[in-house]
Amino acid sequence: MTDTRRAGRELLALPGFRRWYAARMTGLAGTAASGVAVPMLVWERTGSATATAAASGLSLAPYLLFGLLAGAYADRVDRRRLMVGADAAAAVLIATVPLAAVFGTVSAAHVIAVVVLTGTAFVWFDAAAFGALPQIVGAGRLQQANSLIFSTSTVVGIAAPALGGLLAAAAGPEAVIGVNAVTFAVSAFLLRRLALPPLARSAATSVRADIAEGLRFIWAERRIRALTFGGFGIACTGGGALGLIVVHADDLLDVSDWRLGLLYSATAVGSLLGALFLSRLTARFGHGPVSIGAYLLELAMVVALAAAGPGRAGFAVAAAVWTAWDFAHTAAVVNGITVRQLLTPDALQGRVNTTGRMIAWGGAPVGALAAGGLADLVGVQNAFMLLALPVAAGAAGLLASPVRALRRIER
Repeated sequence: MTDTRRAGRELLALPGFRRWYAARMTGLAGTAASGVAVPMLVWERTGSATATAAASGLSLAPYLLFGLLAGAYADRVDRRRLMVGADAAAAVLIATVPLAAVFGTVSAAHVIAVVVLTGTAFVWFDAAAFGALPQIVGAGRLQQANSLIFSTSTVVGIAAPALGGLLAAAAGPEAVIGVNAVTFAVSAFLLRRLALPPLARSAATSVRADIAEGLRFIWAERRIRALTFGGFGIACTGGGALGLIVVHADDLLDVSDWRLGLLYSATAVGSLLGALFLSRLTARFGHGPVSIGAYLLELAMVVALAAAGPGRAGFAVAAAVWTAWDFAHTAAVVNGITVRQLLTPDALQGRVNTTGRMIAWGGAPVGALAAGGLADLVGVQNAFMLLALPVAAGAAGLLASPVRALRRIER
C-alpha cells in the first residue's frame, strides 16, 4: 500500500490533476447519493420493477446515441469548456426534480426523463474528461491515476449511498436529488480554472472523418476490440444487477429501510478493493489474465445473488456477494479503460475512449431494461440467473482473443 499512497501523493501534487480530481469526486458524491434516491422515488411512485430498473439503467443509454459524436468533438474543441458546460447543464436538469416536488408535481416519468437528459450531459463530460486525463498526468501515470480515481470514487461511494438512504428516509428522496444538483454546480465551478496542455489536432477533417478514424482504430486494434465488445456483456450484466438491487432487497431479502443503503455501500467496498489491488494484480498476472479472471468472478457472484434469502444471515451473505461482485466489476472496468488509453494515441483519446465506452456501456441500459422486464415476468431469482449469460459471453470472447496473452503495455 506504500507504493499506492506514494503514487497518489505524486499525482495530487500536479495542479491540473488535483483540480480535475476534486471536480470529479464532488460530482460523484452527489451522484452516488442520488443513485439510491432515484430508484427509491420511482419504486415508491410506481411499484414497477421495470420502471425502477429503467431509472437506474437509462442514465447510460445516451452513450448509444451521442457517444460517437461527443468523442469526435472532444478531440476538436476546448475540453475544459466542454466539461464545464456539461456539468452546468446537469445541475440545472437535476434541480427540476426537487423543484417539482415543492409544487407536488414530481412523477416517475419526470424523474426518468431527467435521468436520461443528465446522462446525455455526462456523455459529453466524459468524452472530454477522459480525453484530458492523459494530457494532465502523462502515459506513465495512467494506471495509477485510474486506480486513484476509482478507489476514491468508491470511498465516496461507501459513505454517500448510506447517507443518501438516511437523508431520503428523513427528508424524502427528492432532497437527496437536490443535493446532487448542487454538487454538479460545484464541479463546474472547480473546472473553470483547469489548465490543459495544448492538444495536437489533425487539420481540415470533418466530424464524420474523425468518427470513422476512431472506429477504424478500435476495429484494427484487436485487444481494444475484444475488451470493448466483452465490455458490452459485463455492462449488460452489471446494469441489470444494479437496476434490480432495490427489487432484490425488497423481494428476496425483505429489506426496504436504511439497510438498502448498506447494500449500495457493500458494492462500493468491493469497488474500492478492486481499484486498490488492480495495480498489484496486473503487475503479477498481466492485464489480460486479470480481465478474464474478473469476468469469471462476476459471473459466479451474479449466480450467487439469485440464491440470497431473507433474515440476518441472508442479508449478510447478500452484502458479501455484492462486495465480491463489484470487486470483479471494477477490476474489469478500470483495467479495460487503462488498456484502451495506453494503446491509443493522444489525438484519438476522445474518440476511442468515448466510442469504446459507448459500445461497452451501451450494455447497461439494455441489461437494466431486460432485467426489470424479466423480474416482472419470471421473478427476481430467475432474472439474476439469466443475467449471468452476457458476462459469460464476454468472458468467452476474451478467452478467444489476444487479450488472453496480454501482459504489459509499453508506451
